[in-house]
Amino acid sequence: MFRTITVLAALMLGGIAAKAQVDAGIGPSFGFPMSFNSNVGSYHHSSGVPGAKVQFTYQPQNATFVPTLAVEASPYILPITKLGSTDRVLNMNFFTLNAMLYGRARKVLNNNKELYYGLGIGATYMKGRSVSLSGNQNSYITVIEDSADYIQVISPQVALNAEYVLPVTSQAPVYLGIGVQLLYSYYFERQTTWRIAVVDDQYNLYNLRPKLRGHMLNPSVYLVLYYRFGSRSKY
Repeated sequence: MFRTITVLAALMLGGIAAKAQVDAGIGPSFGFPMSFNSNVGSYHHSSGVPGAKVQFTYQPQNATFVPTLAVEASPYILPITKLGSTDRVLNMNFFTLNAMLYGRARKVLNNNKELYYGLGIGATYMKGRSVSLSGNQNSYITVIEDSADYIQVISPQVALNAEYVLPVTSQAPVYLGIGVQLLYSYYFERQTTWRIAVVDDQYNLYNLRPKLRGHMLNPSVYLVLYYRFGSRSKY
């Protein structure tokens, strides 16, 4: 009896797997992270940044709602504190890793094109790597680090996403995804994790205790080249 149930379960799972498709892709992204931090006043962003994105979508047969896992690495540059009463802002360069799980509606269009859109939840990991200054006369002479490590943070993240997918060739199940998304993170209040002193080009000394706080928005665009495993289309 147990062997019969095991065989039936294996056949059922095999049938489900045979009907499913998985899109696996990789490609570049470009984002514009903006930090809304009360320590820097109205200075919300530093610059746009490139990134690399890996994405997987599981697609049961005839599904109109599918899960997508996305992982993206990018070098964020965020303002974290002002230098005294000046208009200068200390930026920190972060290595950032975002992991998101999306639930997306899937709509099949003409000529095997597809449209995906939906919401995602996940987390972002950020590790500081270096610093720079923004504002007038933005050079400095030296940076004195009092802490052993740069700022590190793991924060929850939500996202809006839309993606247009079209076939690249009729000879293989290869597709190109063109997407836009908006990521939102909130940095919970925490103790200062890093201390720094800056001597600027006028020999002024600033003793700073920067930290991430407040909100961050990151609108971005991306391209992903997919291969569709388990495709039932005939080429």
